[in-house]
Amino acid sequence: MHCTEPEEKRHPTHPETPRVCPPGTATTMAYEPVTVLEQWDVSPSPLPAAGQPPSLPLTFFDLVFWGFPPVQRLFFYDNPDLAGVVSSDFTAGELPRLKNSLAAALHHFYPLSGKLTTTCEATAPEVVFSHGDSVQLTVAVSADDFGELAGDHPRDTARLRPLLPALRKHGGGESQDVLAVQVTVFPRAGVCIGTTLHHAVADGSSYAHFIKTWASIHRLGLDECKKAVAMDAPPLFDRAVVRDDVGLREAFLRDHRALAKSGDRRLDDWDLSHRSTGDVVLATFRFTGTQLLALGKHVESETSARCSPNALACGAPWAGIVHARRRRNIDGEVVAGDMVGEVVASSQERFGFVTGCKPRVNPPIPVSYFGNCLGLCSVEATGLVNGGGGLTAAAEGAAAIWRVIEGLGEEGSALRDARGWVRSVREHAAARAVTVAGSPKLRLYAAADLGGAWGRPRKVEIVSVERTGALAEDGGGGIEVGLALPRAEMEAFRAFYLDLFDTLSATTECGNAV
Repeated sequence: MHCTEPEEKRHPTHPETPRVCPPGTATTMAYEPVTVLEQWDVSPSPLPAAGQPPSLPLTFFDLVFWGFPPVQRLFFYDNPDLAGVVSSDFTAGELPRLKNSLAAALHHFYPLSGKLTTTCEATAPEVVFSHGDSVQLTVAVSADDFGELAGDHPRDTARLRPLLPALRKHGGGESQDVLAVQVTVFPRAGVCIGTTLHHAVADGSSYAHFIKTWASIHRLGLDECKKAVAMDAPPLFDRAVVRDDVGLREAFLRDHRALAKSGDRRLDDWDLSHRSTGDVVLATFRFTGTQLLALGKHVESETSARCSPNALACGAPWAGIVHARRRRNIDGEVVAGDMVGEVVASSQERFGFVTGCKPRVNPPIPVSYFGNCLGLCSVEATGLVNGGGGLTAAAEGAAAIWRVIEGLGEEGSALRDARGWVRSVREHAAARAVTVAGSPKLRLYAAADLGGAWGRPRKVEIVSVERTGALAEDGGGGIEVGLALPRAEMEAFRAFYLDLFDTLSATTECGNAV
C-alpha cells in the first residue's frame, strides 16, 4: 500500500473541487436546520492500485440487505481542545486535514467512492468504480444544542436527521452513491461527523475497518499513513472467497424480482420516520458490567441459561419494548402502543439478530474481506408479557436469545435456513419484530479516535434504527443500547428499565442477606 500527498496539491484539476451552496441552504426545516457551507467531491488519493477490480458483484450475503434503508451513524466529538478549533476558522484549518485523510483512506476502500446499481430486473446489482467517482463530503453549521443532541436522554429524531447526509442518485435513479459524509460544526461546542452507508455494500465489520483506517491516517498524518494502514490487513475485495455451492445468490435475485413485481413494501412497517415531527424519540440505556453480572446470575437461576453479556443486553430491552407496546392500566386495559388490537391476543414474540459468518463457513472467509458476511438468526419466545414482571420477562428473552446463539456452534448452522432469508426479513418487519444493529465488538469508539484536538467521540449513535426496528448496541462503557420509539412507548420502556434494575437490586440484596 502506498500513500502520497493529495493529488490536489499536484494537479489543479483534482476532482475534490468544492461546490459552494447558497448561504442559508438547509437540509431540513425540522427544528434547527443546518446551514450548508460547502460540499466537496472527495476521490481516492492516489487512485486505487493497479489490478484492483473496477466492479464488485453483490454476493448472496449482500443481497440480504438489498432494499434496506442505509445505515446512518453520528459521531459526536467535544474534546475541550476541539472547542478552540471550532471557534476559529475550522474550514481553513482542520477541515482540509479531515478531507485529505478521507481521500487517503478511500485509496484503500475505493468501492465506497463508487456507485451501486439500484435495480435487479435485467442484471444483477453491483458496485462499479470509475475514474472520477467520489464520496460527497458536506460541511455544515448548526445552531442546535450540541450537549442535548449528544446525550442519552430521549431526543426527537427530527433534530438528528439534519446531521445526516443523503446518498446521491445518478442516471435517473438507476444508480446511487455508496457512502456520504457530513461534518457539522457546533460553534464553541463540538463537531458531529455523520455517515450514510448502503447496507448492501458493507456490514459493520467492514465499516469499522474503514473508519479505523480513516481515523488512523488522520491521527498520524499523511506522512505516517503507511504505519496507520499497516495496523490492519488491507481490505480484501475478492468475491471468490464467498462460496455459493447451493445457488443462494440466484435464489435471492429471484426473490427480489418477485417481491418488486408484487409491490411488496413490508420493510416500511419498521419505519417510524414518517410519523409526525416530535412523536419519535431516540434514547440510550446503559448496562454496566455490574448490572449485567447480576442479571446474568438471575437469568441462570430462573432458566439455567448462562447467557453472554450481549444476550442479556438484548433480551432485557426486547422484553421492555414488548412491554411498552402493550402497556396496560390498573384495570388491565391496553393504554399505549401501536399494536393494540392486533398483538395482545398473541403471546409469541420475535427477535432477530445477525451473526458473523466469516469463521463459520467452510473454508473460512478472511477477516479482512470487505462486504457483508452476516447470517440471520431468528428467536421466538413466549412469556415476555404477563409473565410475572419485568425481571421474569427479561430472563425469558435473554435465555431464548442465548439458546439460539449456542446452536450456532453446530457446524453449518449459520447457513442452515439461508434460503429463506430475503422473505424472512420482510416477515419480521411485518410483525414489527425487534432486531439489533451494531455490536460492542466493533469497538467504534476506539476506531473513530481522530487524535489531536478530536480524540475519541463522546457519543456514537445509529440513528437509522428509527427505520429498521432495531436496538443499537455499542460499547462506550459496559454496553450501550440505543432505541427509537414513539414518545409514549419510550416513557413506558424507561419505566420498565428502571423497575427492572430496582427489582434486580432488591432481589440481589435479599439473596445476600440469606
